Amino acid sequence: MSRGQAHVAAASRPISRRSVAKGTAWSLPILAFGAAAPTFAASLRKDPGINGWVRNTPRWQGGCGYTLEVDSTINGVGPDGAPYGLYVYDITDDSVIADPKITYWIIGNQTAAWTNRSGHSSCWEYEGRGASARKADGYIYTPYTWTYNCALDPEDRQTDALGVERLYLGGFHVQASFTQGFNWCRNVTYWTQRFITIDPDGPNSPQPAEELTFERRNGTLGPFRSGARAQRMDVEKTPSTRSAESAAPKLTSEPS
Repeated sequence: MSRGQAHVAAASRPISRRSVAKGTAWSLPILAFGAAAPTFAASLRKDPGINGWVRNTPRWQGGCGYTLEVDSTINGVGPDGAPYGLYVYDITDDSVIADPKITYWIIGNQTAAWTNRSGHSSCWEYEGRGASARKADGYIYTPYTWTYNCALDPEDRQTDALGVERLYLGGFHVQASFTQGFNWCRNVTYWTQRFITIDPDGPNSPQPAEELTFERRNGTLGPFRSGARAQRMDVEKTPSTRSAESAAPKLTSEPS
């Protein structure tokens, strides 16, 4: 999640309990956070499905080479005062939770090598690279996906000092190494997309299971704003004339 504005897309529709259907997306309003945080209760952010904070840290390796470290295991709190980690809100003892998934979309068409870092849960299994596709901002990105292969017991949720309940998933701490093409040699923009299927009241109750998902952009181009497609950079149309940059690009560690 970003301190700036964020594009959030959520999919929510009834699905079969034997097979998860991919629903039609609907849009949530853009949210903004000021520099001065309000009280915790007023600022607590709840997105569809998997909530929580991870720290994204891109690092330049020289030329067009980069790493991108993603870490949910650090101490501290995110912009809304909620702790780092991945978790689900508003779960009851009857809830049935399935198919958590995280996809990182990196701008351009590259092949990243991912490694697990300290504290990464074995429940998060890397599924691999997907086909490159155009995202809402009009740029081509390459997806890399992890699925969560451990059962989630709703009775394992934890309550903090303010009475907020969360059901935690295992730690997520990975790092990508990749080389960008000339067009994106100075660019490490990425979308984070999360998915999970939740039946809020169990298989024998009237409410159906839903797949909940949202995504948000961070990195070089910053948070995505609706209507920003017209602001696309010329770099996608005009390849760089240099094979490598001598000066380090400006990169920022940020939560999402």
